[in-house]
Amino acid sequence: MKKTILLLAAVISAALTLAGPSIAQEAGQNILIRDSGNDTMVNVDTYRSPGYLTVGEAVMFTPPRSGWTLDAVEIWSLVPYGEDDILPDDQIISLEIRDENLNLLYRFSDSHLPYFANQGEPGVGVIEVPSIVVNGDFYVCFYDRGAVWVGVDFNRAEGNSYYYDIKTGELFLAAIQIEDSEEFLPANWIIRAVGH
Repeated sequence: MKKTILLLAAVISAALTLAGPSIAQEAGQNILIRDSGNDTMVNVDTYRSPGYLTVGEAVMFTPPRSGWTLDAVEIWSLVPYGEDDILPDDQIISLEIRDENLNLLYRFSDSHLPYFANQGEPGVGVIEVPSIVVNGDFYVCFYDRGAVWVGVDFNRAEGNSYYYDIKTGELFLAAIQIEDSEEFLPANWIIRAVGH
């Protein structure tokens, strides 16, 4: 069943196109993107979750200028629903913003349902953060803990997506194992930073 859901989600959203400008664009904000999409399109190959409590999906961003302010994080995702479209059990997710040296700037934890209750369909979860001024590279780390499957893009994986182990403080390049194979492909997490 899970394989069918993953395959169906990948096929449906292989080239998901947004209708019209995003709220961020209308508000004059910048969307920082490290996957192969752009402001109006995202390429989703599959959805995955490491499913561990202390390992998160991390993306490194470079702000367009010194003093740029992060206001929100967009996460392309799929929430696996149970049989008969039953709402999944409530689980706690966490989001961290870390500076270029991986020092913690902000941590957020909450139930996943207010942000990712997209009824088993691919969608975007938006988590607003207090205005965080960044002057250099920074990381967005998302701990889905198995509650949310994050969008994966295999196109132009340039080493900006990682697994972050909160226990050891180490980053590992994101790579996804190909089903029924021992091969791993470099990957981009479809996590975007919104700010001004």
